Amino acid sequence: ADQYWQAFVEKHHFYHNHIASAVEDPESKEYDAKQKADLIKRWETFDGRGTTRQNNKLLYQRPSYEYYDVYRGPLIEHMMFYLTKTGGDARLFPENMPVQWFAEIYDKRFQVYNVLQRRKRLEHEASLSREQHHDFHPHDLEHDGEAHFAKLIAKETALTELTAGRLMGNYILFSDSYVPVQTGMAFYKAIQADGGKGTFYSLGPDVHCLFYKPAGEALATPDPTECFVSLANHASMTGRRFEVGYAAAFEAFAQVLESRKDGLGGSWFNAPGESSADAFLRRLKTSDPAHEIYKAYAAEHAERWAGAKALTMEAAIAEMPEIERKYGLECAEYGSVMFGLSDEFAAAGKLEAEQIAKLADVGKLQPQLDSGALVAIEGAAKVAGAADVAQFVEGFESGKDKAVDAVLATKLPALEKKK
Repeated sequence: ADQYWQAFVEKHHFYHNHIASAVEDPESKEYDAKQKADLIKRWETFDGRGTTRQNNKLLYQRPSYEYYDVYRGPLIEHMMFYLTKTGGDARLFPENMPVQWFAEIYDKRFQVYNVLQRRKRLEHEASLSREQHHDFHPHDLEHDGEAHFAKLIAKETALTELTAGRLMGNYILFSDSYVPVQTGMAFYKAIQADGGKGTFYSLGPDVHCLFYKPAGEALATPDPTECFVSLANHASMTGRRFEVGYAAAFEAFAQVLESRKDGLGGSWFNAPGESSADAFLRRLKTSDPAHEIYKAYAAEHAERWAGAKALTMEAAIAEMPEIERKYGLECAEYGSVMFGLSDEFAAAGKLEAEQIAKLADVGKLQPQLDSGALVAIEGAAKVAGAADVAQFVEGFESGKDKAVDAVLATKLPALEKKK
């Protein structure tokens, strides 16, 4: 009997109730082909991913690439964690990460959600609204989540590129053995590091920055969490503040970045004996559109430092007023470039400028400033007058195009030679 039913199962691949036996033969090859075609059709309707393997229908039976194809959110989350944790390449993303990493992702996720949920609860209870979404989340997460977070990542990428460009303007990027000095406050803090026993260096009159090298051992690479705390404190001391959810995510990112030290012999960015420029270029893909720009900058950076000029304390003090003046002009022009040249910021900046202009026209800008709903800051001082704010916004909009044209007209000699 067992052999009979074994032969029956092997012979009848598909179930048939024999009601339609008069018009189709359940044991024929045509019937088998029909059933296979119908199965694939139903599978495509349900799954729609072009697979012909029917033995991994359950999600936990799928390979990870199919899981990530279905769930894009975990793919972004896991990929960001992997790249931050290892400093590796996306092409080496593992089939399955260590279980400890998944636990760490879980902890960091709820470290951020703990902050977001508290703010959501306060706003929800204060407004008594029917529904409320978290900060940095779209209203409809299921349908708009992918596009929303793609834009958020693109914005952060653009912000990082703009920041790197700002540092490259005065050869601060990769000058990690020196303290860059562009203001009187920075000058004072630099000499406090060793009581003024170090040396100031200048890279030329066209570089609006001095570099201070403290006496003794070379400066150690600061930890990411230390950098985050320093940046957050600077923002608070100058009258600005990170949004709470952004600060929580930023801090979690810095903590994951610093955890590299456990597996890299105490280093989180560069290998022992490796310069920051070499470490940066090693990680940068040759297919990156900006690869040649960074490569040319690294060569020019080394050339500039080869001709660096040491300054006495008196000479450095004498140069600081002019450097600080030019630094202030740079800060003003940087805003023009950011909101005029970057696609991620230009549209939002224009929309906000129009909103402020409309509020000023109808006389509602001053109440917004008085209540704290809008805060305007110039330098380190708060601007309280609506007329001053409206005038500044109008002047900024009219003058930013000139700054953008000047930047676009700038040519890099190192890149021009390659053309």
